[in-house]
Amino acid sequence: MPSLDTALGSLAGHPGVRHVLVLGRDGLLIAHHGGPELDAETVSAMIPGLATAAAALGGAAGFGEAETVVVRLHGGVALVSVLSPDVLLTVLLEAGVGFAPLLRDLSARRDELSALV
Repeated sequence: MPSLDTALGSLAGHPGVRHVLVLGRDGLLIAHHGGPELDAETVSAMIPGLATAAAALGGAAGFGEAETVVVRLHGGVALVSVLSPDVLLTVLLEAGVGFAPLLRDLSARRDELSALV
């Protein structure tokens, strides 16, 4: 099994990926793969709110817990994937880049990534 850093590097290899973050549900950053221009600690602190809101939406709509949240922003896309009840993974991508292969990769590797944390 690869190391967490190797696994994050593999995800970062997808087209358009700028940053990959692993964080706890409390918003504390566990790992970051990407450049220094991102305030990864601040971004990590914001992600659990998205995951919580998506889970509440899923419950209210009768669809169950959220597994992946996609947020389209003016300058890019944020993907939030629930790796386990305690761990989230976030990928920040450039605008205009297709990310279906990345979503498939995240889905297929969810258990592997969770085991690395």
